[in-house]
Amino acid sequence: MATTTSVSSNYNGTAAGAIIGQAFKTIDTIEKNAVTIAENVNFKLSLRKIAYTDGTTAYTCGFAPAGTIVLNENVIEPFKFKNDFDVCKEDFRQTWSDGIMGGGAANATAPSDIMDAIQAEVLGAIGEKLESDMWTSSTNFDGWLTQFDSDDDVNKPTADSAVTEANVLSDYLKPALNAVPIALRNKELILAVSPDVAQAYAFHLSTQGITYGMGNTDFPLAFGRHTLTVLNGLPANSVVIYEKKNLVFATGLTADHNQVALVDEDEIGLLTGKVRGKVVYNVGVGYYNAEEIVWLSLD
Repeated sequence: MATTTSVSSNYNGTAAGAIIGQAFKTIDTIEKNAVTIAENVNFKLSLRKIAYTDGTTAYTCGFAPAGTIVLNENVIEPFKFKNDFDVCKEDFRQTWSDGIMGGGAANATAPSDIMDAIQAEVLGAIGEKLESDMWTSSTNFDGWLTQFDSDDDVNKPTADSAVTEANVLSDYLKPALNAVPIALRNKELILAVSPDVAQAYAFHLSTQGITYGMGNTDFPLAFGRHTLTVLNGLPANSVVIYEKKNLVFATGLTADHNQVALVDEDEIGLLTGKVRGKVVYNVGVGYYNAEEIVWLSLD
C-alpha cells in the first residue's frame, strides 16, 4: 500500500502568532530595528505621555507650587486583516516534487515542501505589503506618514525638488537634521531615508572621492555622527528622524484570532485539486511625541 502524505495544517492563536511574527521580522523597518515593537496588543494600546513644565523659582519660605504636568495619550487600535487564497496543485507538477506527487492526474497528495513554499511565499508577500503600509497606508489603518501629515506638531520641513546627487545635502540631509529639536540632538536618533535619498548620497560621496569601509559595500552610510537607515517602505524623497522608542508597531502575536492555515482539499473530500489557505493577523502603528519627530518630504 502506497504511503499517503497528509499535508493539512492549521495553526491558531499563539502558534500562528509565532509564524506570523517570523514573517514580520523580515519587514525592512523591523529587521533593521528601526521602531519599537509591541507584540501583545489584541484590542488597543495607549501610548501615555507626561509633559512637565519646569516650575523652578527663587527660594522663599513657604510652599508655592509652580510648573505644570500634562498627561495625554495616543491610542493604537490594530486593524484585523485576513488573506484567503487557493492554488492548483497541478501548477506545481513540473517544477515541484513531481516524484512525490505521483504520475496520476489526480495529484492526490501535496508534499510538505510545496506547502512550506506556499506558506513562505504568502507570508513574504504580506510582509512586503506591510513594509509600505506601516508608513503610508490610509486604508483600514493610518501609517506613520499619514498620521504625521495631519499632525501640526510634527516638524515638517520640505524640499523644493526631487533628490539628486547635487542637492542631497543642501535640500535633504542638512535641513532635516537642522529641524531636530535641540533637546534631541545629543540622543541616539534614527535617521531613516528612502532608497533614492541613500543612493543620491552614495553618489555624492563617490564623486567626492570618499569611500566608506575601504570599498566594503556592506559598510553603512553615515552623515556626521548619524548612520543612514535605508527603509524600503518610505516613499521617494523622504527623510524621517526620531528616537526608536517614539515610533511603535503594534500587533497581537499572542491573540486567539491569529491563524495560519493550509488545507489540501483532496484530503478533506472536496476533490478540487487545490490547496486552500488563510492567514489572519492584526497590525497598527502610532507614536508618542509628535514634537520629537522630523519628516522631510517633497513639497
